[in-house]
Amino acid sequence: MNNILIFPKKEKRAKPLPRQRVFYLGFRYVGPMLCQEIQNLYLKRKGINKGVRWWSMLTYGKYDESDSKEYSIELEQCEEDDVPSMLDQFEMGKEVSFKELRDMGWQGEINYSASVIKLYSASVISLIHKCYHNVIFPNFVEPLETGQFNGTDIMMEAGSAQGALKGKNCYAFTHFRNRYPLGHVWMNLHKINTEEYAAVPVRPKVKFEESFYSKNYVDRNKR
Repeated sequence: MNNILIFPKKEKRAKPLPRQRVFYLGFRYVGPMLCQEIQNLYLKRKGINKGVRWWSMLTYGKYDESDSKEYSIELEQCEEDDVPSMLDQFEMGKEVSFKELRDMGWQGEINYSASVIKLYSASVISLIHKCYHNVIFPNFVEPLETGQFNGTDIMMEAGSAQGALKGKNCYAFTHFRNRYPLGHVWMNLHKINTEEYAAVPVRPKVKFEESFYSKNYVDRNKR
């Protein structure tokens, strides 16, 4: 009788985190027109809190003109899965690939809304409604369900909402009556392979933070 030896499977070791924790991303222009300044941005890998790693967006500057040196200034922080959205928020989404993020030690999930910009060059056709063709959804909102387009409300709102959001920033939004936060809003979202935005109806997954609301809300009655 032969003895069968079973060798343990060799487990693939996770790639160790790089010792470097702060990474330069690029620069953007900040400030009012004709008085804009260049702001250099850095991504910092922070520690783990309650099982979740946090990251922050940094810049370096002086707190006062009389300061003799510059300080690290944290502009925003987020959980690991939300890093792609934070990059988009600071106009850095197209400057960093997912491979580069992995090399920095990012271990978050690549969701459809973020990865489609990096990985796809062809058009994306929505099976829900044609207004969603090529639209990229951030992880804090989702498209309406097919059945919600059967009524007349969405079509009646479209002209007013899209007119109010035309020329506004990405994530600018407006809503009708008292449907927010329980119902849908109209929001400007990125489209694939273009600098254009599309104003589409979406359902927030969570109630927007007050700072996000005050920055991006567009009152259709005050245009």
